[in-house]
Amino acid sequence: MREADLYIRVSTDEQADKGYSQRDQEDRLRKYCEIKGIPVRGVYIEDHSAKSFKRPEWQKYLTNLRKSKRNKTSTFVLFTKWDRFSRNAGDAYQMINQLRTLGVEPGAIEQPLDLTIPENKIMLAFYLAAPEVENDRRALNVFHGMRRAKKEGRYMGTAPIGYVNKITEDKKKYIAPHEFEAPILKWAFEQIASNSFNTEQIWKKVREKAKGKGRFSKNNFWVAVRNPLYCGKILIPPYKEEKGYFVKGQHEPIISEKLFRDVQNVLDGRKRAIKPKIVSTENLPLRGFLKCPKCDRMLSGSASKGRNTYYNYYHCTSSCGVRFKAELVNEVFIKQLQNLSPKEGVVDLFIEAFIKNFNDRTKQQNGERSNIIAEIDTLNKRYQNALLKNADGEMDFEDFQEVKKLTKGKIENLERRLNELAQIGKEIQDLVASALKKVANIDRRYEKGNIEEKRMIIGSIFPEFLVFDGTQHRTTKINSAITLIYQNTSKLRAKKNGTNLNFLDLSQEVIPLGLEPRTHTLKVYCSTS
Repeated sequence: MREADLYIRVSTDEQADKGYSQRDQEDRLRKYCEIKGIPVRGVYIEDHSAKSFKRPEWQKYLTNLRKSKRNKTSTFVLFTKWDRFSRNAGDAYQMINQLRTLGVEPGAIEQPLDLTIPENKIMLAFYLAAPEVENDRRALNVFHGMRRAKKEGRYMGTAPIGYVNKITEDKKKYIAPHEFEAPILKWAFEQIASNSFNTEQIWKKVREKAKGKGRFSKNNFWVAVRNPLYCGKILIPPYKEEKGYFVKGQHEPIISEKLFRDVQNVLDGRKRAIKPKIVSTENLPLRGFLKCPKCDRMLSGSASKGRNTYYNYYHCTSSCGVRFKAELVNEVFIKQLQNLSPKEGVVDLFIEAFIKNFNDRTKQQNGERSNIIAEIDTLNKRYQNALLKNADGEMDFEDFQEVKKLTKGKIENLERRLNELAQIGKEIQDLVASALKKVANIDRRYEKGNIEEKRMIIGSIFPEFLVFDGTQHRTTKINSAITLIYQNTSKLRAKKNGTNLNFLDLSQEVIPLGLEPRTHTLKVYCSTS
């Protein structure tokens, strides 16, 4: 006697939208078996989508079939409709063939088909294709709806790290900066743009700042630093003949477009790194900046345990045996750093001279601004004339729309360029004034700063590596701005004291590279004492 297994499936959205009920399906299937006199062997109930057959209960059913194959018992698997069985026609045909090899005949009690009749396969194709078409249409509608919303500048989906989902009073969804995550993420962007530490180290600092809060996993962080969403842009991906492009988002940006571009330049390697990017301890701030005076390798740093305390050393990892007490190296560096503090008033003079020089060099920019403003006025007049002609009937509406499109587009581009020119000048002046004033007491800032601030100061002043010979630090290059400030300081001091301080004695000799590799004996150092 043939038995039947009952398969009952309903997805959550279907139960909510259409009122499907698992109990109702089971009741109808049992009544059908009772009328037909078919014993019920097993019941399989689940809440999963029918887009594929990777469903827990269905896989369990197949496993049971394979185990009971030895009994050679021919059975049915019954369901109410074919869309309970599958919503994918291709997968459904394959599964029907697989069931038949196991001696099982699938059947829908409300859409009965005798599959031994060839013509009924047409109806089976319809029953299986209809739900798949419904799924595809629903998915396509959702896709186009979301794409339209993106084109309007709305972010769709769960808010990424740094943002939170919110709803307006009129039930419109939007994203807003997260009170806790947004400031930390902004700090991370600024740190990457400064290029003082690598991104891995910055992520670890972010985790420390978050103290276990927020969504600062490594994957989230890496995705975030590449996402233009944070500077107010939303990507419209390419689709068919339409190319991908960016639109201005309706959400509030966390960072500026300039900062985002700077970060991308650093991540893509287009911005020269301040080397080395090495995490160090408070007692070894110069670790990673020192080279061995004998073998030219990088000096490492470590602590050796004495009888009562630890002693820190900078040492070479090769067999040359170079080893310096960290306390001595650090003290000498601070004393040499004190010589970099300019005389009072020099920084203000330098800022004034720099801004004057900058203004002289930006005359061309000012001229360009004037030309842009004049061109914008001309385009506005052209648009006004076209508007009047259209109103008086002297210009066709289509011609007017074309003129409007062209002029408005050009005006927007010119205004964007004008805004960039204005921001460049202001940003540079503010940046120079703010940055150079910090140089005045560079030695005290270094001594009072934490390890991160110390290493930023070292990397900013000395772009090349330092070499300690036991008494002083030497380097082949120093930051040009520091050099200019110091030269001014030296001249002022020389006039006052009648002496010439050879503080940096920067060598003007240049070693020609030619076609031959440079040897260690050709190095020219500049002393920082």
